[in-house]
Amino acid sequence: MDTRRVLLDAKGLTKTYRVGGHKLEVLKGVDMQVREGEILAILGTSGCGKSTLLHVLGWLDSADEGRIVFDGTDRSTLGASERAHLRNSVMGFVFQFYHLLPELTALENVLMPSMIQHGPLAWRKQKKVTTQRAQALLALVGLTERSTHRPRELSGGERQRVAIARALQNQPRFLFCDEPTGNLDGATAEDVRRLLWGLNEKQGQTMVIVTHDAK
Repeated sequence: MDTRRVLLDAKGLTKTYRVGGHKLEVLKGVDMQVREGEILAILGTSGCGKSTLLHVLGWLDSADEGRIVFDGTDRSTLGASERAHLRNSVMGFVFQFYHLLPELTALENVLMPSMIQHGPLAWRKQKKVTTQRAQALLALVGLTERSTHRPRELSGGERQRVAIARALQNQPRFLFCDEPTGNLDGATAEDVRRLLWGLNEKQGQTMVIVTHDAK
């Protein structure tokens, strides 16, 4: 019996879209739990609702019905600003297409969650500590020498590693990954998979990973 604490508890999640006047049921009463330190993979073909489920679980989108409790906090009890603050503080996100800001360096991209969390004025007091953490994360993903490069100067695998470092900047309790290797070639995808699994093995990082790849 797994005695680890339940960190994410979802019950009865439904989500329906209207397409061309027709209803498209994407989520149909989904129940799931994720325990602290666990990796949970959501497998399925394109268009089956994997990303929708991930976005709902990570509070980026809302379910039509159902309940989500994260670490004892029921999503329905929070206002929009409270949800945004909690999401930025304790959740990290990695997407298939990186979503790095093109005008910023790798280091500046990694620093963005800290700047958002603290706000421009308060962040100045935290700048030294948060910059040291960002540099340490870039070292963790093997990009110390690329910290001053902008996204256009990085390969796809390097961009994804920057995105992973950025997702870890605020020391999230939970990491959500939406097809993190879907835009990479085979060898680079394997490098990213090893990096993610290493985070779980060495740091106990809790993750939900959406993928169509059973590897």
